[in-house]
Amino acid sequence: MDVISRNTDTELCRLLSGFLDYTQKEKGYSEHTVEAYRSDLSQFVEFLLHKGHPLTVSAALTKQPLRLFLHDVGRQGLKPRSVARKVAAIKSLCRYCVKVGALTVNPAKALSTPKLDSPLPVFLTATQAESLEESAAADSARNRAIVEFFYGSGIRLSELHDLTFGSIDRRGMTVRVMGKGRKERIVPVTAQSIEALDEYLSARKGPTGQQDPVFVNAKGERLSARQIQRVVNASLSAVSQQKKKSPHVLRHSYATHLLDAGADIRAVKELLGHSSLSTTQVYTHISREHLLKVYKQAHPRAEKDV
Repeated sequence: MDVISRNTDTELCRLLSGFLDYTQKEKGYSEHTVEAYRSDLSQFVEFLLHKGHPLTVSAALTKQPLRLFLHDVGRQGLKPRSVARKVAAIKSLCRYCVKVGALTVNPAKALSTPKLDSPLPVFLTATQAESLEESAAADSARNRAIVEFFYGSGIRLSELHDLTFGSIDRRGMTVRVMGKGRKERIVPVTAQSIEALDEYLSARKGPTGQQDPVFVNAKGERLSARQIQRVVNASLSAVSQQKKKSPHVLRHSYATHLLDAGADIRAVKELLGHSSLSTTQVYTHISREHLLKVYKQAHPRAEKDV
């Protein structure tokens, strides 16, 4: 039991519990994000207890304790991204407090977020993507279908995990998924994805009703997100030396290859389910980097690396 659950008799922890429920049920945040917020806010409560602050909204959610907490976090040598997440949790909490009337003024508005490097997403080359299909096919029909669906539709891990037979239109070659913020979208999939699915279904055991999960284990139970990650990791290990081997590598590859082939960035934004075009624009940078590399390697008068 975490420190928030142990102190639900206090005003602050009751509010924090309500906030965490709100992020999951109304905002539609993923379980991973909600648990990360719970961890960050639990750390905040532990800090308050250590400093002898009463666990009330008026005492805890003011500028001074918030700044002292983040100063304390900064002294722990955490990576900027971890600190930024804690700032985001605090800011989101304070906005919620204003929304529900627990606060009249947002004390977190002036909190600064550390600057973050924006590393380019890891993706496969087109050649590696072709090799990936061969590698996955040699594994199992189910695993090939998983890899093909990721690369052929660009959907997220959580979206593939939640796929049911009712969400797949095999004739129309589309899938209906529920993305971040509980936003539904319909995404086209490749013919190879449908072919791989059909091959998998010919050997799959268990019910195939509209609400039944598509990807299951030997017992007919829905594959866990961790099991799906292991499938992708094994497939990527066969074709790539990159350290990162998550399902997001296939999503990044999908987006990058679409843009390299001339797809409109706004169309790619909708396919990926991004809420902001700025999120999608990172892939244009990847494409520019790729073109520059090709230019330097191929043009006789291009400046060569030494």
